[in-house]
Amino acid sequence: MTKHPPEGLVQRPDSYFRRKQRQIQFYLTTTFRLHFVHFLLCFLIIGAHMAVMYSPIMMRFEYVVLDFFFRNRSPIHQHPAITHIDIAEDSLQALGRWPWPRHNHAALARILREWGAQEVVFDVIFSEPSTSFDDEAMIESLQEAGNVYLPLMLESFGKDKKWIRPLPEFRKAMKGTGHINISPDSDGAIRRVTPFVEHDRETHPYIAVRVAYDYLGESLPEAGSLPFPTDSKGDIMINWAGKWRETFTHLSFVDVIKSYAALKRGEEPVISPEQIKGKICVIGLTAVGLTDIKANPLEETYPAVGVQTNIINSILTKQFVHPASKNVNRLCLLVVGVLVSLIFIFFRQVFSFIVGLAGAGVWFAFTFAMFSVRGIWLFALNPMLMVFSLFIFSAVFSMTIGRREQERLFNLATRDGLTGLYVIRHFRMLLNEAVVEARRKKEPLSLILTDLDHFKKINDTYGHVAGDAVLRRLSALMTEVFASENSKKKERCPISRYGGEEFIIMVKNCPLIDAAFNFGEKLRKRIEQEEFIYEGKHIPLTISIGVSSLAEKENVPDLMVHRADEALYRAKNEGRNRTCIEKETGEAAS
Repeated sequence: MTKHPPEGLVQRPDSYFRRKQRQIQFYLTTTFRLHFVHFLLCFLIIGAHMAVMYSPIMMRFEYVVLDFFFRNRSPIHQHPAITHIDIAEDSLQALGRWPWPRHNHAALARILREWGAQEVVFDVIFSEPSTSFDDEAMIESLQEAGNVYLPLMLESFGKDKKWIRPLPEFRKAMKGTGHINISPDSDGAIRRVTPFVEHDRETHPYIAVRVAYDYLGESLPEAGSLPFPTDSKGDIMINWAGKWRETFTHLSFVDVIKSYAALKRGEEPVISPEQIKGKICVIGLTAVGLTDIKANPLEETYPAVGVQTNIINSILTKQFVHPASKNVNRLCLLVVGVLVSLIFIFFRQVFSFIVGLAGAGVWFAFTFAMFSVRGIWLFALNPMLMVFSLFIFSAVFSMTIGRREQERLFNLATRDGLTGLYVIRHFRMLLNEAVVEARRKKEPLSLILTDLDHFKKINDTYGHVAGDAVLRRLSALMTEVFASENSKKKERCPISRYGGEEFIIMVKNCPLIDAAFNFGEKLRKRIEQEEFIYEGKHIPLTISIGVSSLAEKENVPDLMVHRADEALYRAKNEGRNRTCIEKETGEAAS
């Protein structure tokens, strides 16, 4: 049989556990809100990095990292068929100043064909007519060889553009053509070429693309369906095989001519025909000062003709740079940002800093490995800069929130929950410090002790809720009065709730009489004039005040507090709503 409590008896819930439950709930709610705000602000930082990651300045930073990857990765495979025929300083010294008569180029084309070269690519356009002897020799050589490629270029003339191409007679005799337009990046380095250039209803592939596909015996791909990776602009990223002198075979133009003549004389050649047989021979001017010298990720001076051989090598060996799309880079930035944000939110600063640094290092190593092994170029620096930004923000946010939390805990420990004034324990500490300061500076120190008149009657008549409202209003009036006085005297007057309806105020650098009349009486009159209305009912308010000051030989505040209490007691006995000062220095003032 269930027992019920006696009628009229209400069982109270366990107040301790309910209080703990509310504290835990408040802590969890506050913590969740702070974490949510922290994460939201981190997400905004991530969004800002995503917005600027393709800006020119950020791309310059990413190019620096990409160049580092090129310089420090392992060498890539180089196709053995690729050979440079360099027109370098030795050839210019032997054959004369540039430009040479075209019969020299015609002779080289015949030699390379006779020695079994698979394809011969000139990096010279031959757009202007020369002597009839030289041009006829070149045409005859092109027709006999049948494997010679001559380039063309799209050049700007003011606002107009025009194709610069070989002579019509040369075009009829050559095997193929392609453009050699190269546009450096914003920092002046060559990193990409346009696979197809279209102008004036003509579309031409980059010459190296045509040469490579002809060598493979495959048809040239369409401009809109390329079988190799391109960047967001549709350009091919050049997969640099290495430095100029360290990659591919380099033969001298003049050595080929001399070797051919030596073989005709029955002498030992510098270059044997076996070095040419089946090769793709790319002929270009490489002498410094007379050629198109560019900077690339590996060297500050790199002959532009080398771009052709690197593109040919990529197609023949299927080793391309795969630039990640904008969406992939932004997705990586988002994932990295969210992960490090969660770490920075839920872990302490030192640990999160170590993890953040480790995470940035891991990401850098991951992007380097992806580039070195798979040729995939993911942005490395943008995520690392974002991690740094998130850490700085999280550290500032945590310190700010920590400071606010310390202030909140300090207020909880030092402030009265009902009135917001100091609790007496903290006030006593401030009073002890003020006594020491007053003795050291030889300044006066006064105390004002107040008591709300007939407070029990207010509680009995209007209820305890009304009594609490009265105490809150009374504390607000005290703060208002002493705040206005502090602004004049530039002194701080701590106010504390001394007991139930009693309050104590410390007035620094203020003699007893000034404290009584300039502070105490002003406060008493202000409260007496207050029209406090609770639920439509007017509640009259008055206070009694006792004032004391620190005596000359006193080093502790206890006696001063005792004298203020005695003065307050006299004010109560003498009819309330008045101010009394301690007996030792004068009579009561009302």
